[in-house]
This record gives sequence, C-alpha cells and structure tokens, in this order.
Amino acid sequence: MLFAVAVLAVILAVAWQYGWHGGLGFQESSAQARARLQSARLLLDSGQYRAAEAQLAPVLRDPRSRLFRAALLARWHIELTLAFTHAPGSAPRRRAMQRLRPMLAQLLEEGRWPAAQWRRLAQEAFAIGAYALSAQAWLAAARRDPAAARPDQEAAARAWAADGRSARGGRLLLSLAAHSHDPVRQKAFFLQGMGWLEGDGGAIAALSAGRATLAHLPGLWRDHAIVLFMARLALAAGQPQRAARWLDAALQRRPVGSRR
Repeated sequence: MLFAVAVLAVILAVAWQYGWHGGLGFQESSAQARARLQSARLLLDSGQYRAAEAQLAPVLRDPRSRLFRAALLARWHIELTLAFTHAPGSAPRRRAMQRLRPMLAQLLEEGRWPAAQWRRLAQEAFAIGAYALSAQAWLAAARRDPAAARPDQEAAARAWAADGRSARGGRLLLSLAAHSHDPVRQKAFFLQGMGWLEGDGGAIAALSAGRATLAHLPGLWRDHAIVLFMARLALAAGQPQRAARWLDAALQRRPVGSRR
C-alpha cells in the first residue's frame, strides 16, 4: 500500500512538473504527453500494467502527436512484460502473445528507428516466436548501420531459418560469404548457407547457388571440405560426371572450375 502511494506521489510530481496543476484530466499538449509517458514507465516498473496502459491511451489516440511513436514503444514494452508474467504454455500467455504480433508489426511499419532500437525489436520479436518480423528488424538495423551490418545480417539469416525459410537464410549467408574478405568466414558462411539451401530448396537449387557463389570465391575450391561438399551435392543432384571431375581435379591438385 505504501509503495503504491509512493508511486502515485511520484506520478503527481511528474505531472505537475510538465504542466498539470490539479485539473481532473490532462490537456493533451506535448508536455502533458511527456508526463503521461513518464508516468506509464513508473507504473510499468511497479507492476501496474493496466494503469500504465491507461496513461498512454490519450497519446495513442493522436497519431499526429510528436510522442505517438514513443507511446507505441511504451505500450509494446508494457504488453511484452505482461505477456511474460503468465505461465509458459498457458492460455493467458497464448492470448497475450497473439496481441503482441500486430503491435510489433505496427512498430516495424513506423520505421525510422535507430539501429539499437531495431536490434532490440529484433531480439524481442525472436523471443516471442515472430521470426519473420525478427528477420525484418535485423535487416533494417543492417541498413541503418552499414558499418556493423554483418552480425545483423547473420542474425536475420538465423531468424529466417527459425521461421522455416532456411533457403532464404541460406541465400543471405551465401551473400555474406561472397562479400567477406576473411577466408575463415567465407568457408563458414558458405557451408552453413549451402546446408540450409539444400535442406529447404533441394540439391539442384543448392548446386546452382553454390557454383555461382564459388565463381566469386575461387580460392575456396582449394579447400578439400568445399570440394567434397560440392561433389556430394552434385551426386545428389544427379550429376555424377561433374562430381567425378571435381574430385579428380582435387586429387591431381589441378584448379577446380566452378563452371565445369
């Protein structure tokens, strides 16, 4: 009880600071909207989720408000926090998760978030099983912060794979391999991407994508693991002669051509 009273006192102090002077309602100026946002955060921290949402409601009714986007984020964090208070697998948890997805989609549609916010949304999307939205947010972070794009793109590929679209994640990893200057990463991205692509798209599609990628990375043909992988893939795709040529070239230490 004393804690609730203390929280209420802080909320009143915040509201007074931003221009509320004892009226029965907030006038929806920017200052009052800021007061509502701060009050909502305090209520969230104290576990009063529905009271926090009630503070945001007037701001969320005005998409023209400069604080509308901040209110959307605040509502998202309230609902996300509330969802995880329910027991895993319970009906209330499932219903809460269903409410979260359209809120998250709206946040992604708003766009123009800083890279750090995109990454946080991507992580939160993955946590609730919204893998396609997670991939979308990771790629948005990569576009917003190109200097740090590689880890974001890797995370996007994992999200696509978790969503059951391994071929899409695999193609993204092949693109990372083709643009990497690190032979270790080239090999790792290539093998992981090819494995996903084969598993989801089949051997023929994977073989075509692998040959196209290796045309940009001819140095990988010197790696026996790559040659063996491609030869096995060629056999699975019904192209034993191509597999034999690659294996023979590797044994004879001759250059292996991706177009042969």
